[in-house]
Amino acid sequence: MAGRERKTWIIFPEYFDKKLSRSDCRRVPKKLAVKSPDIKEIGDILDSWEVPNRIEEHQHHPSTWYERNGRVIIPKRKGSKQKFLKKISKQLKNHRKD
Repeated sequence: MAGRERKTWIIFPEYFDKKLSRSDCRRVPKKLAVKSPDIKEIGDILDSWEVPNRIEEHQHHPSTWYERNGRVIIPKRKGSKQKFLKKISKQLKNHRKD
């Protein structure tokens, strides 16, 4: 039986958290990470890019099961997820400077 291919990407705020190490689930370089990223900020960025998204506030990343920081679900995009995460991270940093 063939494996099921996901049609969505799940994005957790932990991917962008400066205080976490790569092994703790941060997915972007530390220089692109921010302190305490918020799921609503990520949703706002995706909305500004007109990327359909669904925020699930009471979900958690498996490695931080004790913190319910939420997650965003988006349709799979062309290109790699890692490049898309970096693009979001750059926008988060710019958003925080304002």
